[in-house]
Amino acid sequence: MKKVILWSTIVLGMLGILATSTTTANAATWHKGVPTILKAGFWKDEDSKDYWGFDNHGVYYIDIKNVYSTNHPMYRKSGKSYTIKSMMKDHKYTYSTLTRINHNKFRFYYPHDLTDHDLYYTYLNRVYSLK
Repeated sequence: MKKVILWSTIVLGMLGILATSTTTANAATWHKGVPTILKAGFWKDEDSKDYWGFDNHGVYYIDIKNVYSTNHPMYRKSGKSYTIKSMMKDHKYTYSTLTRINHNKFRFYYPHDLTDHDLYYTYLNRVYSLK
């Protein structure tokens, strides 16, 4: 009788632990804002004199004369890659993918324009001031 009570207590205890500790993770979850690693400083395009900036309010493309921005960024992570979805002024989404090479360098895939299905890429290096 004592063994039955002992085993039933153990089984019920294990079922209780399993029931309370089950958490599901969804890799396809979109998070608001941009990844923290992208927020510090600016990112210089290796192929030109242009810069990129990222914060929780938008993604910014800075060339010599103008600043272009998108709003409402969201991101999801897959391994070392981040996909950023942000809204243009005409309420259409654009998607960019950044693959981390190291803490200060990313490979950046982006569409040339919203109607273009080809992706272009460049490397972005972190800088802390615009020159």
